[in-house]
Amino acid sequence: MNTIIEQYRKELLELAIYEDDTARNYISCIYKYVEFVNNHFKIEPFKTTPNHLKQWMIHLKKSNVSNSRMSHHKSALTGFFTFLMNMELIDHNPTDCLFPIRRSTSDLNQPIDVDTAYQLLKSIDRTPWIGQRNFMIISCLWALGLRRQELANLKIKDFDPNYDPQNKIGLLIVHGKGRKQRALFIVDKLYDKLIDYLARPVSPTHLNKHCNLKLRPIFPSKNGAILTGDHILKIVRQAAQKAGIQERITPHVLRHSFATEMYLQRVPLNDIQDVMGHETEAETAIYIHVPEKLKQQALEIITIEGEFSWPFMYGGTSRLLW
Repeated sequence: MNTIIEQYRKELLELAIYEDDTARNYISCIYKYVEFVNNHFKIEPFKTTPNHLKQWMIHLKKSNVSNSRMSHHKSALTGFFTFLMNMELIDHNPTDCLFPIRRSTSDLNQPIDVDTAYQLLKSIDRTPWIGQRNFMIISCLWALGLRRQELANLKIKDFDPNYDPQNKIGLLIVHGKGRKQRALFIVDKLYDKLIDYLARPVSPTHLNKHCNLKLRPIFPSKNGAILTGDHILKIVRQAAQKAGIQERITPHVLRHSFATEMYLQRVPLNDIQDVMGHETEAETAIYIHVPEKLKQQALEIITIEGEFSWPFMYGGTSRLLW
């Protein structure tokens, strides 16, 4: 069975074009399921029935696994059993019986307001290069709603400052989940700040001398490597601590803050979905934290006035910065 699972891992990486982190996540889910059915039902996964899957999902729920995490488990198993069908090891996919898993809004990801974002940014000493880098990392997380790994994977070649320099508009190519790409506009003050940051001399210790400049990360680590998600999380937390902010702030909280601010600026939900790289509007709605009464008022305005010309459409909240 381990050999088959590893074959599936290879297919995820080479054929399904998944990122390493996603493939690792899915394989972990599959190994946990295999261990569960072996221990509780004394069967190989080939003999899985809808009831076995039901018991597995109940087990996850009783273990206080979040709905989001349960959705990962479901997706991993759906893909795995499809793989087994393609190999003609089973003749049907038992995951077809599973109901959709409703993702819920987490209280842990309550957005911060604009004043708190300013407080966070102003706390950073931008004199050294590392401070300027951290300032831009937090700026892009908040003003563009990027995921941690999306930000870490940005290369110099992904930013085109010459899209419309006279109007301070640059184009940023973001490599999202499943290696899907989306284009975001960098405008106004964020455009100026990013141009200044990239023009700043970087110490040789921060560069890989064998690396093509265009392939260098926009936000490299001290040794020139790509930052890890944990490192980015640490940068945000340390800045919040230095700023004396009591609210919980993480890169994911900044992403929620971005979506909420866009919604408050009356951006249509489908446009927010596109900017954030979500598959569905339902997924995007989870990131929006406003009272139900305010949501209803916004929907009524949209119905009455039609589509809005949103002043922040190019570059998220970047027009609000500084």
